[in-house]
Amino acid sequence: MDPMNRGPEDFSQDRREHDTPGRGGRPRPRDPITPDFGQPAPALARTVQLVAGDFLLTVNPVDGSEIEPCPPGERPGRPVKYDATERAALARAARPPLPPGPALPRLPLLERQEVRERLVRLLARGRSVRLTGPSGSGRTALLDQIAEDCADIAPDGVIRLSGHHRSAGDVLHDLFTAVHNAPLHRPDRALLLELVHDIGAVVLLDDLEFGGAALDELLDATPECAFLLATTPDVAAPSSDAHVEEVFLEGLGRGAGLELLERAVGRVLTDEEAQWAGDLWFESEGLPLRFAQAGALLRQRDLLRADPGAFDAYGTHEGQGAA
Repeated sequence: MDPMNRGPEDFSQDRREHDTPGRGGRPRPRDPITPDFGQPAPALARTVQLVAGDFLLTVNPVDGSEIEPCPPGERPGRPVKYDATERAALARAARPPLPPGPALPRLPLLERQEVRERLVRLLARGRSVRLTGPSGSGRTALLDQIAEDCADIAPDGVIRLSGHHRSAGDVLHDLFTAVHNAPLHRPDRALLLELVHDIGAVVLLDDLEFGGAALDELLDATPECAFLLATTPDVAAPSSDAHVEEVFLEGLGRGAGLELLERAVGRVLTDEEAQWAGDLWFESEGLPLRFAQAGALLRQRDLLRADPGAFDAYGTHEGQGAA
């Protein structure tokens, strides 16, 4: 048969090779309307209604959201506070999950006991405190300990909030949400101020980003709360009329820095490592975070020396105990 003019028998041979599995022919294309194996079904659209002030907001991802005056029958009752059991359950649910891999050593708070006791005494007397320290100075770790020390001081317990990218109004709404059982309810300004006025709690506000008049607004709206305001030195200071104590968190001494590094590594440092740790202390001005990070690097190096295949290409530990 002429190769340029193929007869019908040649095309029939192509069809036989194409339809016969394992013969090297191209596979028959899958029907485009057949769903992919393992492809999850699309999530059902959920419509949610929430009350914001005098308005009823309907969030509908399919037909579009709308806002309208809240009908009298849809208005929620006055919010009630969580009791101690409910607050404890919410606190447990808010804890971050444990990271994968072997359990990390629990590092102590070195050279922080005096500051810790002073903060607890001030908060117990109902005073608000501004805890200032550079990033990596251990403000959040200190707040973790203060939360345990002040658990039984105030009637509404200890409330932990984040001030990261939050205004004074945002913090007031966050405080309301943390204390009151009021799902899908965002009160208007007047009701919000009335409700937070009666909150009596120790409020640990981390990463605060405002001061001055905005801080005065927050403190004036919550006279029954004692605030521990953790922030960096570049944030605006409280106004001269604010009754806020100032506590500065300094870096660790050289000996405490080396001890923290040894605790993080889990062994005694070699002479070379101790010399390197001294340089690290000088460069970091004793910031605890730098020693915790250095300890993680030394632990990883120890694991690599013991087992070169302990980490995959992405640096994830694959040895025993890895998740």
